[in-house]
Amino acid sequence: MKGFLKAIVLLVLIAAVFGGGGYYTYTLFVLPEVALQRDKESPVPASQGFEDTTVAEYQKCVQLEAAGDPLAAMRSYTEFLNAYPDSTKAEEARFRLGAIQMNLLLSPRMTLGKQAYVVKAGDVLNKISHRLKVSPDLLMAMNRLESSNLRVGQRLVWVPSQFSAIIDRKESKVLILQSGEFFAQYPILSTQGAARVGVLKKGAPAGLRVKVTDKPGWKDGQRLSSNEKGYAESFHWIVFHPGGHTLYAEPGAEMENVPRPSSGYGLLPEAVTALSALLPKNQTVTIR
Repeated sequence: MKGFLKAIVLLVLIAAVFGGGGYYTYTLFVLPEVALQRDKESPVPASQGFEDTTVAEYQKCVQLEAAGDPLAAMRSYTEFLNAYPDSTKAEEARFRLGAIQMNLLLSPRMTLGKQAYVVKAGDVLNKISHRLKVSPDLLMAMNRLESSNLRVGQRLVWVPSQFSAIIDRKESKVLILQSGEFFAQYPILSTQGAARVGVLKKGAPAGLRVKVTDKPGWKDGQRLSSNEKGYAESFHWIVFHPGGHTLYAEPGAEMENVPRPSSGYGLLPEAVTALSALLPKNQTVTIR
């Protein structure tokens, strides 16, 4: 598992160096590795003569994605999951669909029900976010703003903040829902302290509800708040109350100046960055 994690972290860091390659690294390299690791840890006994006829349909989705049309691929994966929810490729299809949807959401492209707002005289980011019912962090991420400073006439894309998250310990992943429907998911790569994944011990609380209290970043050994320079490129945390379940960016052993919380769940850096944009402070998150 350590070798698997190190390989993932190396790929993520390479993607960060080369800019927008993070999404393609995730779908082309990380997803197959996650699926392979899951198969190794939870082998499914093969039935004699069994052949999953949905695999060919799944491959059509992958080929469509590789052709470079994310909207067509998104529709294809959605149709596949609706038609074959029990396919052996369903989980991988959900990871791929989620990666596409998140990539489209956190971009200025007018997709996924986005609307446009034109900045007027006297507008500030917090005022606009309150009016549109969308968090400032999500507005900044969707429009790739480096600061909260705006100019009159600037065009902002937005979508209502109807996102929620579930930390699924049994399945070792974090689910993101939009208006209660599946939107994306990320694998939990590591844990710290009392945080656990897999089958819960007898007597352990089956469900918890926690609130987002802080979303710090870490860069060059320094702790940054969301309004400080360099935050966008930092390794993020999402801190909850009650404590013990912090989501943190898994930086890898070679990044010694990036700390880990005393207790929590490690995700890909890009996963925590996305969750930081989607989950405003005081939002409730379910842990099951």
